[in-house]
Amino acid sequence: MRIETELDSFHTERLLYLQQKLQKPLTEIVAEMLAKAIDMAIPEEREPQETEGQRIYRIFEEAGLIGSFDDDESLSVDYKKHLWNSQ
Repeated sequence: MRIETELDSFHTERLLYLQQKLQKPLTEIVAEMLAKAIDMAIPEEREPQETEGQRIYRIFEEAGLIGSFDDDESLSVDYKKHLWNSQ
């Protein structure tokens, strides 16, 4: 598809600066920008971004580490007792 557009001097300068920084053809830069804009405009078709914590939890769960042992529910309070067998 061929699209023609006219940019004001401000946006023209910014686009040419970006082309110079990236050392890519202008058509490639515009195509990438357009693809990103379209992806952002249609959020329901994108998968939700997984946070780092969610990714780690998922990996631990898949490995069977989540809920893999039973212990005292107050472990966060009296962990020293369990680590060093002291009171």
